[in-house]
Amino acid sequence: MASGLVLPRPVTFVTGNAKKLEEVRAILGNSIPFQSLKLELPELQGEPEDISKEKARLAAIQVNGPVLVEDTCLCFNALKGLPGPYM
Repeated sequence: MASGLVLPRPVTFVTGNAKKLEEVRAILGNSIPFQSLKLELPELQGEPEDISKEKARLAAIQVNGPVLVEDTCLCFNALKGLPGPYM
């Protein structure tokens, strides 16, 4: 007999980096169920927001569900924001 209780789908944090996973666990705690998975995603070019959105879209297709991705940029004012996402 089904109880009608729907458990939330876990969010997949896309990383192969144990330290990033540790940091996300410290931030999120048990507030949402999540798991981690290392995926090979393309190195995209463009604006940081667009890169993150596209990485999330591609990862969601691969895992067939909700994902969390992280992309890092390093911007120096003296270099007019470079290297940005191209580091």
